[in-house]
Amino acid sequence: MAKAAPFGQVERALAWRYLRARRQHGGVSLISIISFFGIMLAVMALIVIMSVMAGFRSTLLNALLGGQGHVFVSVQGLPESDVDVLTGDILELEAVEHAFPFIEQQVLATSEYARTGAMVRGVRTEDIGALPYLEGGQSTADAAGFGEGRNGGDVVLVGAFLAQDLGLEIGDKITLIAPEGVSGPFGVTPRSKAYTIGDTFTTGSVELDKLYVLMPMQQAQLFFNKRGEYQAIDARLFNPMRTEPVMAEIRSMTGNLPVQDWKQRRASYFNALNVERGMMRVIMLILITITALNIITGVVMLVKNKTRDIAILRTIGTPRGAIMRIFIMIGAILGLTGALIGLAFGVLIVLNIGLVEGFLSTVLGRDVFDAEVYGLDGLPAELDWGEAVFTTLWAMGMSILVTIWPAWNAARLDPVDALRFE
Repeated sequence: MAKAAPFGQVERALAWRYLRARRQHGGVSLISIISFFGIMLAVMALIVIMSVMAGFRSTLLNALLGGQGHVFVSVQGLPESDVDVLTGDILELEAVEHAFPFIEQQVLATSEYARTGAMVRGVRTEDIGALPYLEGGQSTADAAGFGEGRNGGDVVLVGAFLAQDLGLEIGDKITLIAPEGVSGPFGVTPRSKAYTIGDTFTTGSVELDKLYVLMPMQQAQLFFNKRGEYQAIDARLFNPMRTEPVMAEIRSMTGNLPVQDWKQRRASYFNALNVERGMMRVIMLILITITALNIITGVVMLVKNKTRDIAILRTIGTPRGAIMRIFIMIGAILGLTGALIGLAFGVLIVLNIGLVEGFLSTVLGRDVFDAEVYGLDGLPAELDWGEAVFTTLWAMGMSILVTIWPAWNAARLDPVDALRFE
């Protein structure tokens, strides 16, 4: 034994032998089983919970970003021709999917039944197809008559919930009142005009659907007295999370023009999602750590019950390091097998989350994820392999780490004292 290789066959055989159940030490075996299942369930739960949270996060961000751009370049004061050139340059960037200029202004929207604040966005007719939330894209806008007529016509597209709040339907008239009025002999008169609702749209965000009105660019420039001007450029990226490199490229192209991304515009919303995800990860990692601590109890009891065996091994020349490695391997076996099986079950559940949801609904006799309440067709889940692997490695590492102290105590046993009291 003294010449055996570290973590060799002899040490592995002893570690496995000590893990097996014995009648007189059934308690040790039970603790080992509890530790194994604790690690397995903790890893599985963390993978499933973090995947579901990632699914919700992705769904919420898609709903938010579906109605808004990803990077915004302020172009106020620039000639329309210069903005068109800059828009083309931004569109040539590899990470940019769409780019178009727009005008945005707050208004008061009224009807015969109600009135509420709204936001008018003026867009060019040829850019309307780049808006992902407009079902049918350009064909829908064309069918509604968007952009047709003198100065862009008088057809607008209205958010579905805004139309609902005003009691309006497709074909009805919506009156928009601009905050900047027209000066006359009797003072300033509010600028207002009635427009026809050509169609409604749904971005996936109730907040945006209760706010936005899409107007042809020519008509918006006329209505807001901004002829020949744009307010900003809306750039939509293939990957909305990677805005920083694109912003750096745009800054190098534009010089002093202000550039802002959706994370800055929605800083509180974005930060809240990140904090929630981070805190949930910390809580679950603490849970795994606490679960791994059960292994200490099992190994301590095992060391106590195997005192005589340890003394005999030390007497025949087994080094302290070999004794320590035997008991570390016991914790490692429990942690590694539990973590890997937990990883397998966690991934299996996430990949079949729809079947799991249906099974639970059948067993409980009710819908566990009501679409009318959550506004989603099913429980969202998005598997992050990096997160899953990190969770598994954390569980493995903690399982090995917590066995070092009892394994070290086992290696320090004096064989003479141990045999004397046996």
